[in-house]
Amino acid sequence: MLAQVLSDDELYCRINLKIRTKSGAIVAFEWNDTQRILHAALEKQKAEKGWVRALVLKGRQQGCSTYVAARFYKRVTTSFGIRCQIITHMDAATQNLFGMVKTYHELGDATLKPKSKNDSATSLAFGGLRSDYRVATAGSKNAGRSDTVQLFHGSEVAFWPNAEKIMAGLGQTLPLEPGTEAIMETTANGLGNKFHSMWVMAVAGKSDYMPVFIPWFIEKGYRREVPADFELSDEDIEYMEAFDLDMEQMAWRQAKIDTDFTGDVDWFNQEYPATPDMAFLKVGHKALINTLKVQKARK
Repeated sequence: MLAQVLSDDELYCRINLKIRTKSGAIVAFEWNDTQRILHAALEKQKAEKGWVRALVLKGRQQGCSTYVAARFYKRVTTSFGIRCQIITHMDAATQNLFGMVKTYHELGDATLKPKSKNDSATSLAFGGLRSDYRVATAGSKNAGRSDTVQLFHGSEVAFWPNAEKIMAGLGQTLPLEPGTEAIMETTANGLGNKFHSMWVMAVAGKSDYMPVFIPWFIEKGYRREVPADFELSDEDIEYMEAFDLDMEQMAWRQAKIDTDFTGDVDWFNQEYPATPDMAFLKVGHKALINTLKVQKARK
């Protein structure tokens, strides 16, 4: 049974790891569809290349950070000499993400949990394995440059204030060797920033990174009961047909637009994109090409 758990990442998470749900409950980590899609893409690249370099463009609260944190926690706690670095865009996000990792460790099964040598606000080390897990924020231009690591998790990369300098140093910090992994995940933040430039290069096949896009409607929880007076505009119908959505998904989308984004569809498309083009559309600027018509033409 132990060998099976260690060889199956989804089983390992379900049996060994605990997460805090959006409602605040502590439950077993059961993967959602977004996490399965991401896992399959990463494992495919790993099988083909021997290493992982991925740019993940996604919507809000789909569980990508939770998955990557768990993926790397397993590697650090079941392998010798593995060093992992997390960098997020601000201190609060760093502590939230590291708090997730500490929850994995504190509530994990005793038979699968190595003893920690050092447990601080910024690191979790396992002396017997010579492995550790560290965190930093992108506020420092030298974040992530201090040592060699084998695993790198960049969260909300599009919002990093010093992205150019951090990425320039990452090539030396994380060598392109078998078994190494760099996963950069984020929601979009307009055009012209470092993540957008990296995405364009990845889509064109001009970098080691592969682009992974996961639309908002993959998340099964993003739906709600349809109000009795709910109506769709012509543009809503076009959107619904372009992405094969149902009325409950459209009701959830409209409630988000009206409540969280005060009626601004562009903000919704950036935070909860249906296509990469919609994610990168600069809020407040009209696109030259109608993405919905392009999507329907592709179908």
